[in-house]
Amino acid sequence: MSEPNVAIVGAGLSGLAASYFLAQRGLRSVLIEKSNRLGGLIRTEHLEGCILEAGAESYLAAKPAVTELASELGLAGEIAGSNDAARRVFIVRDSKLVPLPRGMIMMVPGDWSPALRSPLFSLRAKLRFVTETRFRPRHRDTDVSVGEFISDHFGRELVDSVTDPLLVGVYGGHSASLSAASVLPRFLGYERAYGSLIRAVRAKEARTRRQVAGEPLFRSFRRGMQTLTDALSQHATVVHGAATRIERSGGKWRVSYGGKALEADHLVLACPAHAASALLGNVSPALASELAAIPYSSAILVTLLYERSKVPHPLDGFGFLVPEAERRTISAATWVNTKYPSRIPGQLAALRAFIVSEKAVELAGAPAQELNRLVHSDFARLMGIEAEPCFSTIHRWPDSMPQYVVGHGERVNKITAALGDLPGLYLTGNAYDGVGMPDCVRLAKETAKDICTSKAS
Repeated sequence: MSEPNVAIVGAGLSGLAASYFLAQRGLRSVLIEKSNRLGGLIRTEHLEGCILEAGAESYLAAKPAVTELASELGLAGEIAGSNDAARRVFIVRDSKLVPLPRGMIMMVPGDWSPALRSPLFSLRAKLRFVTETRFRPRHRDTDVSVGEFISDHFGRELVDSVTDPLLVGVYGGHSASLSAASVLPRFLGYERAYGSLIRAVRAKEARTRRQVAGEPLFRSFRRGMQTLTDALSQHATVVHGAATRIERSGGKWRVSYGGKALEADHLVLACPAHAASALLGNVSPALASELAAIPYSSAILVTLLYERSKVPHPLDGFGFLVPEAERRTISAATWVNTKYPSRIPGQLAALRAFIVSEKAVELAGAPAQELNRLVHSDFARLMGIEAEPCFSTIHRWPDSMPQYVVGHGERVNKITAALGDLPGLYLTGNAYDGVGMPDCVRLAKETAKDICTSKAS
């Protein structure tokens, strides 16, 4: 194999996208992947006539990077929107599924009437909504937790009942530790400009919601999310083996993997921050230390398939979130039939459950039968399902979800500064500036651009 311009460690979405964007700019790259498959956390299974996701099932339509990349790859016709005519999310309260009021922008009520009528909120919480509209603009000098930020505006009840469940579904973490500046930068900007988040949401987002009416909130691919990574894989050169050491020598980067070695002018680490840290210990202890300080959460995804006729719940929404006080095993569930009806045959119901954070660690080694039993028990309690599932899938993702804890932005700045002393080395992935698929694609594209700019200079 001739020497590539760029070596990339990690062939998940970030690495594959970086390789593609580099090729579009005329640079050849080689991906080093320890697994025998490509795509990382993106994996689609076709079982029992169903299209089931082992990882991400969709991406936010409002962020254009994935849609634009799919179009470049000739996949525009494969993109499918979520069934937003039925879009509704439930929150568990007193072991019952209570709908999140319509018009909520995450945890902020964008419409008065549904929020004030909702049984999800106490009278005290509703009064906090009213008083919050009188908040004056505020600039915070230091980073605070999401929990503190939302509690300042709406009180602890909203943090516990809505904010925490929402963030567990995205980060697998807790609002008490997650950074408001890194997780909710838009809302911090609203606080600086308006004071009141409610007034800001109505002023800034109501118009946007009207403009995009009819557009889906989420997008995916008709034959599953792996459609995207499979297409990217067709453009990639890959060698398999675990990267064990990297060195800087003679103006080049050398990567040892699987008993072999590869040299390149540029090196992209598109692997988790803790994996990048392990590789960089001999190159830059300071950078390795900052990377190691980015915590990760684990997840287990369990999908149970039932005969639809034996599921008494109407499945009249996208699924539900479980606050910590109500949680036994699962923290959230998606009703795949409703969100993406074409993925599941009409005679079946597919319920996708998320086990995250400490519970995922606790159950990391649990046998499949025990996981199925625990998840089914939650569905029986919350949805009245008595029949046993007829099929299931289980996927365990240890240390897979980066946590943007308080001070994350400052840490990323230190990482960026340390990279300045290591010419030709780049980091990309979901550990730095966005955890979703569009963020990964956007950052991969920026990395490819930075490499080309550096090469030109």
